Amino acid sequence: MRFVEHPQRRQVVGEMHLRRFPLLTLPAQALQIVHMLEEGERAREMEALATLTCPCRSDGARHLEARWSDDARITWEGHSEAGTATLTLTGPDALPLDWRLPDEGPAAQALRWIEQLPGQAIRATHVIMVDDEATAQAIVDAAAFSPSHLVSCHVSGGARIWSDFRIHADGYGRLVIAANGLSSGDLARCVQKLQELGNYRNMALTGLPVAQNGWSQLASIGEALERTGRALRDGRERDDDLLDALTMQSATLLSIASACDFRMSATAAYARIVADRLAELDVRPIAGFQSLSDFTGRRFNPAMRTCSAFAERLALLGGRAAQFTGLLRTRIETHIENQNARLLTSMDASARMQLRLQHLVEGLSVVAISYYALGLLSYPLKAVEKIAPALSSTLALGLAAPIVVLTISALMGRMRRKLISTGDNRPQEGS
Repeated sequence: MRFVEHPQRRQVVGEMHLRRFPLLTLPAQALQIVHMLEEGERAREMEALATLTCPCRSDGARHLEARWSDDARITWEGHSEAGTATLTLTGPDALPLDWRLPDEGPAAQALRWIEQLPGQAIRATHVIMVDDEATAQAIVDAAAFSPSHLVSCHVSGGARIWSDFRIHADGYGRLVIAANGLSSGDLARCVQKLQELGNYRNMALTGLPVAQNGWSQLASIGEALERTGRALRDGRERDDDLLDALTMQSATLLSIASACDFRMSATAAYARIVADRLAELDVRPIAGFQSLSDFTGRRFNPAMRTCSAFAERLALLGGRAAQFTGLLRTRIETHIENQNARLLTSMDASARMQLRLQHLVEGLSVVAISYYALGLLSYPLKAVEKIAPALSSTLALGLAAPIVVLTISALMGRMRRKLISTGDNRPQEGS
């Protein structure tokens, strides 16, 4: 390399060349099986692909082409949750043009190999391709299509298809294609779009049972949320009980979402691919027959709307539960704030009462201290009175009493002011 290459360059370029359907020489047949893979089966699929000893071309773990014999070719493509294996038969291996599956030779061996790949088949189709409608008519008659389900229309600029999109006795669906002058490359792209349309349609429809089964759960949770909302509005139940109920309902919704989110997202993605492929096929109806667009729109589109409505309903209930929980928490916080306000008011009243009691006690303390001070003072005065009878101790105590009371009251007031001043000047924590 004459330049530094981005490590993902070859991967992104290769992505644009995936999903190639082999060029076809008519008449031809194709048998395709789409296997849905569970955890651990992807590794087994890779091991099975590694057993192919015939010359093959591989694009990493996404695409593989192998020639089983001169007229039997295998293509495999890996998807996020499925694997598609196609056996294309041309030349002598494509004959006779009937609906019997190959039971001998390389074609039978290749088909058995495809059928034994890991996973469960979500779609299996048997496609017969011929040059024109006249040749196709006998094959269509032998296909035992249900007249009430038969779909026939022109696609991709002139090719005509026939199918009833039902599972036949051999387990395969049946599709007849008349090229009507399409080149080999255009026919290959047409067949690829038709197969992808059917494959992604089936994979998208796997979300329908999930949505249908989930509707009843969502209905019960919706009713429970409605009851909780009324109780929240009326205020008759304890907040703890309401919070427990909302927590359980939210947990149930999260559990449903966890189980269904991937399937609903995948269904929506597959549905968009189906719509794209249907538009690319440029379907043109044929009088007297149901077209591919009619067939798809009759049941597929309502099924996808059901899945979409289920996902929207799930998201709506989740949001509603979150709103109820938020309202309840706000109410609880408001109650707590009101309780704190009442507590602060009570504490303020208690502090005021304590202050009054403190002033009362302080006054009584002044009286008590003054009483003891005068009692102590009386002893020396009485002693002096014995020495100097002219001095009246009772008179001296009476005159000293107001002075002692005022002095002690002033001293205690000064001490109180000094303590208060010291407390106000103390540095605050964190300042």
